[in-house]
Amino acid sequence: MLYLHKLRYLLLLLIVAACVALWPGVKAAMVVDNSLSTWFLSGDPALREYHAFQQRFGNDEVVILAVHDVQPVLSPKYLAAFWHLTRELEALPAVAGVNGPGNTQLPGRGLAGSSRQLLMPGTTAAEVRQTLHPLPTLRQSLFSDDYRTARFIIRLRQMPDFDDRRGEILAQVQRVVDRHFRPEQAHLGGVGIVYAGLNALSQHDFGLFLGLGYLLMFGVLLLIYRNLLLLVYMLGIVGLATYVTFGVYGALGYRVNLMTVLLPIVLILLGIMDSMHVINERNRLRTPTSPARHDALQALRNVFAPCLFTMLTTVAGFLALLSCPMAILRNFGMFAALGIALCLVFTFLLGVLLLPLAKAPARTAAATHSAASRMVAFYQYLLARPRFFATLSVLLTLALAAGLPRLRSDTYTLGYLPATHRVVTDHEAIEASWGPYMPLELLVEPRPGHTLSDVAVVQATFTFADSVRRLSGVGQVTGFHSLYQAGLEAQVGRKATRLRASQGALHAVERQLGLEFPALLAQFVHAPSGTGRVTVSGRMLSARQLTAKVDTLLQIAQATLGPVATVRPAGYQPLYANIVAYVTESQTNSLLLSFGLVFALTWAFIRSFRLALLTVVPNLFPVLVLLGAMGWLGIPLDTATASIASIVLSLCVDDTIHFVYSYQQHRRHGFTPAQARLTTIAHVGPTIVLTSVVLFLGYAVMTLGSLKTVQLFGLLTAIAVAGAFYGELVIFPLVLKKYDPE
Repeated sequence: MLYLHKLRYLLLLLIVAACVALWPGVKAAMVVDNSLSTWFLSGDPALREYHAFQQRFGNDEVVILAVHDVQPVLSPKYLAAFWHLTRELEALPAVAGVNGPGNTQLPGRGLAGSSRQLLMPGTTAAEVRQTLHPLPTLRQSLFSDDYRTARFIIRLRQMPDFDDRRGEILAQVQRVVDRHFRPEQAHLGGVGIVYAGLNALSQHDFGLFLGLGYLLMFGVLLLIYRNLLLLVYMLGIVGLATYVTFGVYGALGYRVNLMTVLLPIVLILLGIMDSMHVINERNRLRTPTSPARHDALQALRNVFAPCLFTMLTTVAGFLALLSCPMAILRNFGMFAALGIALCLVFTFLLGVLLLPLAKAPARTAAATHSAASRMVAFYQYLLARPRFFATLSVLLTLALAAGLPRLRSDTYTLGYLPATHRVVTDHEAIEASWGPYMPLELLVEPRPGHTLSDVAVVQATFTFADSVRRLSGVGQVTGFHSLYQAGLEAQVGRKATRLRASQGALHAVERQLGLEFPALLAQFVHAPSGTGRVTVSGRMLSARQLTAKVDTLLQIAQATLGPVATVRPAGYQPLYANIVAYVTESQTNSLLLSFGLVFALTWAFIRSFRLALLTVVPNLFPVLVLLGAMGWLGIPLDTATASIASIVLSLCVDDTIHFVYSYQQHRRHGFTPAQARLTTIAHVGPTIVLTSVVLFLGYAVMTLGSLKTVQLFGLLTAIAVAGAFYGELVIFPLVLKKYDPE
């Protein structure tokens, strides 16, 4: 430490230079991105399938616009608005096309017939009704049965920078819609709309918790230490660690997302823990006669070893997330680990710079002695009643364990948003006025000897669609078969259903579609591979519900289309459904790896297998508290909660390591186990209480966030910290007394 103190000004210069060099990365990191590339690994088979689907049919991230009124929307005012809206949307560079009443082309009769637009200047409501009456398939794709709702499907272009520009593109679409309709008339929905809402709230919560975290730390320090220089010391630690972490994060091409929005508060709270151990040790050593520099450097030397190993165990817990099959969790774990390591570095670099200059509070000795006396009194009270507290601990363990079977894995992306958010209210309005609308894509690949236009394939697809529509929560089922039906209705009206059995009629419609509507045909038929697309409109489901729905659809497909074609899910929804399996795997892998790494590091540090077990095993109690509480409260394992167990284990073992390190030091100096325990609890006990309270309050503050991911992460971590506090002050002393007796 003395050597670092001599180099303190050079170190300060290096820190400033690093901050200047990393500024571009910090700016780049502040752009929020919750796109698929953030969630899934680049080599994920499901992601490759999704990209293959996009290469065939273009960007499937469509925007659904529903225009609704209490009266039919066939008035001249609405019809004119539909026409102008469509043209303005089609003029946007990022919009590939619009399917809706404003630009619908009506097929001509016969192969020589020419198509015409549904809406022209001056078209009346009666003319629209009359035109669409013999075309039920087309009408159902444009209007609700009562004509009070019109639907537009806004198709977005497939672009290399689409994920980066999503928010900007959707804002352009929203502005065009707002020019023609009031918010209560027009509602936007779709996967991209949800992403954009999550991005906006992620940015909001990032700023909120950055501010709240520093405010919390400022208040705690001001209340406890009443020293401006100590305040600068702790703010500097977490500020620099956060800044450098995000500088590296952005320089490597990453952007803030649903998980990394939590990094500031995580680093703030963990940065506080080590610095509080340093400050409390400095205050304990401080005497009126000893030089301030000597006490500060000695305190840094005394806590270096335990702080180093607590940093390593915490880093190990976060790095355990690298075993997760989801990119969003891996990146969170990797950069949280980097930030925690930086917190330790800056704790000691700034410590040699600032601590020698900081005066200890006038009442330090008295306050420290008072806190130590209360801790010793509690410890003696606890150890005098081992049976009572052991029984209480066993009952708590059993009650929490009973909640484990109730745990389930699931993710509901829309549920991350507040119930009053416009994305949620628009979604509810669309479902109420139009019905289920979220697209689930299926690919139909004819078996050898068959093509999409074969009677057998078309008829089987209609049978499949009819069966699927009977399922709960399913709306329209559209696809290549719908094009044939709409074409036949334009040619023969009510005879269309009967003529689906005519191979000649199907071929004629296919030729007409290719001549008059090639762009529309390409949306549902990929000619090079002969693959057809069927879209099942359903309710927005959780990942578990969607998995069950897909399984049901595939069973129906096997029964109806199986003899003539294979059917498989495609598009975004299969990726979403895979999250359930990924979350379960993430929780299991990261927790087991975290336990192994933490135990190995603790054993290496303590150099006693028995003491390492006594240190780590009681700290499984907060993990049990976490998982048991989730089971009893009905909180599912999802992307927000799958990572917490491994983090909690590594986090909560920190204070226990400080206790065991001090305990070992006293035992080596000839103290009996009882003397070592009492001396240790007097030494580190007040800091353990203080850091636990700060951690609990800090994570509890996260419940003020807008995103459910942030709220749940904060709530559950706070619960786990409370469990760790009980484990450290009750379970660990009982276990230590029993297995390290006099």
